[in-house]
Amino acid sequence: MHKFDWNDLRYFLAVSRAGSLAGAARNLGVRHTTVGRRIEALEAALSASLFTRTPEGFALTEAGSAITPLAEEAERAADAVERRVAGEDERIDGLVRVTTSEAFTGFLVRRLTELRARHPDLTVDVLSTNASLDLSRGEADIALRLVPTEAAELVSRRLCDAGWSLYAAESYVEQMETPLDPADLSGHSVVGFDETMAGTPGAQWLDTHCEGAHVVMRCNSLIAALNATIVGMGVCAVPCFLADAEPTLTRLTEIVVGARGIWVVFHPDMARIRRVRTVIDFIIEIVDRDMRSFRGDRPLQEVASGADA
Repeated sequence: MHKFDWNDLRYFLAVSRAGSLAGAARNLGVRHTTVGRRIEALEAALSASLFTRTPEGFALTEAGSAITPLAEEAERAADAVERRVAGEDERIDGLVRVTTSEAFTGFLVRRLTELRARHPDLTVDVLSTNASLDLSRGEADIALRLVPTEAAELVSRRLCDAGWSLYAAESYVEQMETPLDPADLSGHSVVGFDETMAGTPGAQWLDTHCEGAHVVMRCNSLIAALNATIVGMGVCAVPCFLADAEPTLTRLTEIVVGARGIWVVFHPDMARIRRVRTVIDFIIEIVDRDMRSFRGDRPLQEVASGADA
C-alpha cells in the first residue's frame, strides 16, 4: 500500500453518491476523465478495487463500503477545518440542483429570493420537468414529486396533501348565464385534461361531473390548463396552491374535489452535505408556511380577499 492523496477521498465519495463518473463530475465541477483518474489513483494506492463497474453505473465493492464511513468522517473533518480557518461556520455556498414538476416550479422560484438573502453564495439550479430524474445517478440532488420513490437507497418525506378545487376567471363568472353547481357542470364551458393527466384529482372530478358541459379544450399540462382558465376559457379543477395565487381567478366552491401528496426525495448521503440539507429544510419550511393554501382549506372569502395563508 502506498500513500494516497487525501483529496481523492472527495472523488470517491462523489462517485459513491452519484453512482457514475458523469454525475460525480457534475457535482464537483470537473471533467469525468479527471474523476476517473483520481479513482484509479486511489485504488492503486490502496491496492483495492473500490467500485464494480456495471451497465447501471458504479457500485461499491466490499472494500469501498468499508472505507465509506471513514471517508465521510474525513470529509466532515476537512469541512470543519476550512470553516474554522475561514471563520465562516455559518456560511453556505456551492451548487444544489432541485428537480420539480412544472406545477411546483413557480411556487418554488418565487420564494428563492428569501433563500438567496440568507445564503448569497448558494446557487440553486431548478430543473423543471415532469420526468423523474435519477437522483441515485446524480442527475439532481433533490426531487419534488407527486409520488414517493420506490428506490430503496432514497428517502421520501411527505410535505403535504395538495388539495384541488374548481376555479374560473372573474370574466367568465360575470358573463355566465347558467348558475354553477359544483356537482353539475352541465351548461358550462370546461377546461379538461387529456389521457396523460387521467390520474390527477382534477381530471377524475371533471370526468364524473361534466356530463352536458362543453369541454372547450383538453390539456396535458397543469400550467396550460391554469392559463386557459385565467383567460376565461371556462371552469377547471386545479391545485389550490396554484390557483389561489392568481388574483383574476375565483374559487367556485369550498369543496376540495381531491388531493394529491407532494414529496421531497433525496439521498441520505447528500442530505449530510450542508448546502443540500439547507435547501431541503428551506423547502419544508416554505410548504409548512403555506400549508393551508396547499390543503385548500381556506374559506372562500379569505381566498377572495388575498389573505395570507
